[in-house]
Amino acid sequence: MLGLAVAVLEHPDPEPAWSSVLAELARGMHASAVSLSQASYAKRTGRVVAWKSAHALTQDYLDGLTTRQLRADNPLVAHYTSARDHTPLSASQIMGERSWLRSRSHRLARQTLGAHMLGIPLPAPAGVARGFVLHHAQDDFTAEELAYARRVQPLLVSIDCHYSALARWRAAATRAAPSCRAPSRVASVTDPVERAAEAGLTPRQLTVLTLLAQAMPATAIARRLHISPRTVHKHIEGIYRRLGTCDRLSAVMRAQSLGLLPPPSPDP
Repeated sequence: MLGLAVAVLEHPDPEPAWSSVLAELARGMHASAVSLSQASYAKRTGRVVAWKSAHALTQDYLDGLTTRQLRADNPLVAHYTSARDHTPLSASQIMGERSWLRSRSHRLARQTLGAHMLGIPLPAPAGVARGFVLHHAQDDFTAEELAYARRVQPLLVSIDCHYSALARWRAAATRAAPSCRAPSRVASVTDPVERAAEAGLTPRQLTVLTLLAQAMPATAIARRLHISPRTVHKHIEGIYRRLGTCDRLSAVMRAQSLGLLPPPSPDP
C-alpha cells in the first residue's frame, strides 16, 4: 500500500485514482467488496463515492443500499458519527458478535455485499461518517486484517486529504482563469490542470502551494495533509524551483500571475 500511496500522490493526473486504492484494499483485506462512502446517520442519507466488487453494481443500487443500511441502524455509521473514535473496527466489534449477527444490518449485508463489515474512517464534518467499508462474504475479519487496516489508515487519510485539497484548488483556479493577464504560455492555457502541467507542478505540489497561499507554516501544512514537515519543505523547494522563485511571497504572486491561484482579494 505504501508504494501505491506514493504513486497516487505523485501521479500527474489530479483526478482521484480510487480504483487502484480500492483494489489494493480488497487484496490486503481479502474483501468481497470495498466502497468509499459518506453518510449522515441523523438524516439517514448517504452516497457511495467509489467501489470495487466482484459483481456488476450500479451507482443507484449502491446509493440505495446505503440508505437501506442507514434505516437498518448500520453500526459503522452510528459509531463513527457519534463517537470520537477513528479506529478501524468491524461491525461485530462495535455491537458485539451476538448482537451483530441478530441485527437487521447484518441480515441486509449477508443478502447483498457480504455478511461481515469493517470500517476504515476518514476525516469528516461533525455528524457525517466518511470512509472505506469492506465486506467479507463468510468469516469475520481476522486480527491480522484488523492490524493491516490500522497500518494503512494514515496513508488513506493522506490520499483523501490530498484529493480534497486538489478539488478546492481546481475550483479556485477555474474562477481565477478570467483574471489572468500575464504574457505567459502557462497563463494562456484555459484549463487549470493543463496550466499546472505547463508550469511543471505536480498535484502534490499544488496542494502545498494552495496552503502556502493561506499563509500556513510548514508544520500546519504537514498536519493538514498528514505528512511530515520535512516532506512539506521538500515540496516547497520543488515549487520554488518550478516557478523560478526563492520565497513564499514571490511563489504565491507568481502562481497568481499564472492563474494557478486566485488573485488576492481587493482591499475594502
